[in-house]
Amino acid sequence: MSNRIDAPKLSADSAERLDRLFRLYSRPVLALAATRAKRHGDADDIAAEAWLLVCRYLDGLRADDERAMPWLASVVRTAARNFYRPMRQTEQSRDWTDAVASRPLPTAPAADTAADVEAFDLLTPHQAAVFKLKAQGLSDRRIAQRLGRSETAVWKRKQAGARRLRRSLALAG
Repeated sequence: MSNRIDAPKLSADSAERLDRLFRLYSRPVLALAATRAKRHGDADDIAAEAWLLVCRYLDGLRADDERAMPWLASVVRTAARNFYRPMRQTEQSRDWTDAVASRPLPTAPAADTAADVEAFDLLTPHQAAVFKLKAQGLSDRRIAQRLGRSETAVWKRKQAGARRLRRSLALAG
């Protein structure tokens, strides 16, 4: 579910320090991961991601091992945030054609069809994708999951698209 972080090669001293930190803090790290997890089963994955981040940035830890928990807590928060973060823009599909309705939409009378298509062309591709998915009966939450966006972003696109459509209907009428 999350992007896996490859552990870097560690020197003997770093590996020994990592082992000490793990023995001292594995339970508190897992407990903190459990408080950050949205689902019960995600805590182990978040803790594992946190330990991989610790491997990567262990050289940045300046505190002695007995005072490392605040640093580890920030690493766990970062791991949890990364675990639930949507894919980066470069990894997301830019093709919005998958948002086309999977079942036929109700047809409008023939006289209104041309005006409807012209009004729909006024929307941005993102707004059009939200409207097409909404027409399928999907909730804002499901649309957000499908498009890899937040519910707020979906709501804003829906509102902005509705304003554009209202303006175009007011000008046409």
